[in-house]
Amino acid sequence: MAILLMTAPIPAQPLADALRAAAPDVPVWDSSEPHDPQAVEAILAWRLKPGVLGAYQNLRVLCSTGAGVDKLLAVPDLPPGLPVTRTVDATQHLQIAQYVVACALSHLRELPRYRAQQMASHWARHRARPLAQCRIGVLGLGAVGLAIARAFVPLGFPVAGWTRSPRDAQDLPAGVTAYAGDAGLPALLAQTDVLVCALPLTPATQGLLNRDTLAQLPVGACVINIGRGEQLVEADLRAMLDSGHLAGAALDVFEREPPPPDNWVWQHPRVLATPHIAGEASADAVAQQVLDALRRARAGLPQPLAVDRSAGY
Repeated sequence: MAILLMTAPIPAQPLADALRAAAPDVPVWDSSEPHDPQAVEAILAWRLKPGVLGAYQNLRVLCSTGAGVDKLLAVPDLPPGLPVTRTVDATQHLQIAQYVVACALSHLRELPRYRAQQMASHWARHRARPLAQCRIGVLGLGAVGLAIARAFVPLGFPVAGWTRSPRDAQDLPAGVTAYAGDAGLPALLAQTDVLVCALPLTPATQGLLNRDTLAQLPVGACVINIGRGEQLVEADLRAMLDSGHLAGAALDVFEREPPPPDNWVWQHPRVLATPHIAGEASADAVAQQVLDALRRARAGLPQPLAVDRSAGY
């Protein structure tokens, strides 16, 4: 059995090193190296071009380098019975939660304003928002969304979360109010001052953050997107920022990565744009999960990290 890495734009070498250290007996190839397609039983990838998978007739499992699998599920020639697995890394979830909290606190405590005052040698205090006006709304309560919600609760923020289908109350952190379904989304938006998107990309979530939904947020709200760029209509966000309805945005994901040089997000004074760095799964965690997926595939065992293709996650 062998593992093929097709991880671009993610560097392959750290993942290859982790796989070889964990399983020295398993051949590991980067796609740029000479390799035997018939020996490949597992592929670790971020995205794939159409037509690639046909060369690997003995492929048993396709593994994503991250939690999202939308780019792999979009491959038109994906074999119907091939398991597609995601990466689950609690450390990555914590990193993402830290990023979101940092962005929210910067906005709510007006740190850019104080930075500008510092540059002007200007000393002035401004009244901080009352805590009741710092309501956090998290779209998506999977592993990442739950980590984000948990991070805000001990800081004293009112926290609510939204899912497409109802969640069992006992599965939610204490202090988190739950909303669900089409009726629950407007209710959450109306009482959210910092909206965090932590949803997987599916046909139902593509373009979900548009002019209509963003307009349901209170005036002065902030948007943080660590889900997928395709979930946010960037032109609509710009219009809401320019009109003053929204006070700011932090974007770690974009429809096109990187955004072209003339994209408005680079220069907009109310936008923090970061290059998809909110969190990164460790090479060791990815390696262990790929090896487990391959061993399970060879033994005909269930794949606990396999995604539901019909749901998209």
